[in-house]
Amino acid sequence: MREETSMIEKEMPLDQARGRRARRLRSRLVISFIALAALLLAFFALTRTRNQPPATGNAVSSAAPATPTSPIDVTTAAAITRKLQRSVEVVGSLAADEEVIIAAQVAGELSELNIDFGSFVNRDQVIAVIDQRDAKLKVEQAEAALKQTMARLGMKEGASFDPQQSADVRVAKAALDLAKIEFDRSTRLVENGDIARSEYDQKLISYNSAQARYQAAIDAVNQQLALVEQQRSALALAKKNVVDTLVRAPISGAIKEKSVSRGTYLPVNGKIATLVKINPLRLRAEIPAYAAASVRTGQMMNLTVESFPGRVFTGRVVRIGPSLNEQTRALTVEAEVANPRNELRPGMFVTAQLITAKQAPAVMIPQRAVLSAAGLTKVFVIDNGRAIERIVKTGAVDGELIEIIDGLNDGESVALNNQDKLHTGIAVRSTH
Repeated sequence: MREETSMIEKEMPLDQARGRRARRLRSRLVISFIALAALLLAFFALTRTRNQPPATGNAVSSAAPATPTSPIDVTTAAAITRKLQRSVEVVGSLAADEEVIIAAQVAGELSELNIDFGSFVNRDQVIAVIDQRDAKLKVEQAEAALKQTMARLGMKEGASFDPQQSADVRVAKAALDLAKIEFDRSTRLVENGDIARSEYDQKLISYNSAQARYQAAIDAVNQQLALVEQQRSALALAKKNVVDTLVRAPISGAIKEKSVSRGTYLPVNGKIATLVKINPLRLRAEIPAYAAASVRTGQMMNLTVESFPGRVFTGRVVRIGPSLNEQTRALTVEAEVANPRNELRPGMFVTAQLITAKQAPAVMIPQRAVLSAAGLTKVFVIDNGRAIERIVKTGAVDGELIEIIDGLNDGESVALNNQDKLHTGIAVRSTH
């Protein structure tokens, strides 16, 4: 057969004979490699079998049982209920309790000015003086006019006056009495026919005229008395103008703005200065809607200001808005902040804690028992030697304790350490 193949190869062209020999060679190499690999695998299998210890009984066909997991050691603490002060944090700005524009009540030259920007003044303190010469002259004129009218009436200052005692009234009264006597006499005579009717008519006219003159005298005296009262009022006004030349502070506070200088001529209502009351100050704050129902007048507020680090000021709620703001859904309140040393100033930014309850019960646990992950807050409750993961809602912080608003009851134990090894159902060995 090989001879026939050799004969065929001899008859083939040279290139075709070479290709056929190369293919036969490659086939032989592949078969040799596969055989070698099979021998190596058999050798390794035999070596592994010899190294394994001999199996006894049923251990050859069954696996060894798993070792039980040991409990996790944790330290626990019990949730406790204690009294806690409830508060709501708000922000706001201080403002002056009152702001007053001080103006001149009389016209004149400003002769004295005793204040400047930032000055502190007390109520009724004289802060400016307007030239008093014109005002004093008007007082003298009013006094002279009053004395003249009283002299005409025969009045004395401080004594009671009866209009019937006036000279004009007494003269008119005497004429009236005489006219009445003559009229009465003529009435009797005309009835007896002793005088003519024309003479009776003349007496009647004289009597009526005397009555009119008497009434006119009374009216004239009353008019003079009214003039006396008018002149007295004018005198009082003139004296008031003298007093008004002394410009006094209507409230205690600080000068926010000085508008004039000494020597300025001021008209009536001419602006002199702006005065603000800074004790107490007024704090206006926005209370969130969730806490609006717990706000009452008289509640206290603890305030902190950046200008005084570490210090706490106090305020008291005195006014509450009638409704919530439609845009912010917040309730506006105003608090009165005592400022006896004038340390706080209007415009200061304030962070405040509105105390809504002083003794409110709260469930508290140590802060280290609380874990936060993926936006959730949780604790591990230890019950009957097992850990239970519990989602909770936290509240106020008091030292090393934190309030649990929801998710935990008083007396339940929580894990304080090894929380990264815990999950629901795992066995634990707890210590207090």
